[in-house]
Amino acid sequence: MEIYRSWREWPGVPAGWKPADPPGARDIVRVKNSLVLRLLRKALPGRWRKVFLKGRDGSEIHYFVHESGDVALLKYKYG
Repeated sequence: MEIYRSWREWPGVPAGWKPADPPGARDIVRVKNSLVLRLLRKALPGRWRKVFLKGRDGSEIHYFVHESGDVALLKYKYG
């Protein structure tokens, strides 16, 4: 599993992608999947949250953020 310092460092972010302007551009929720949470804590112990970051073009980037600010398991979704 790759861990990045920010979602911006992830190579899967399309060129020119920009997050939507607030409010409502980002949703942060608890990690409900215990297997995913166990995998994340094995890589980096501590508190993790899931983030849904909306883009200006209607796309989203989903990722998990650690309490340190590091991110993992990023996914780009369009539509």
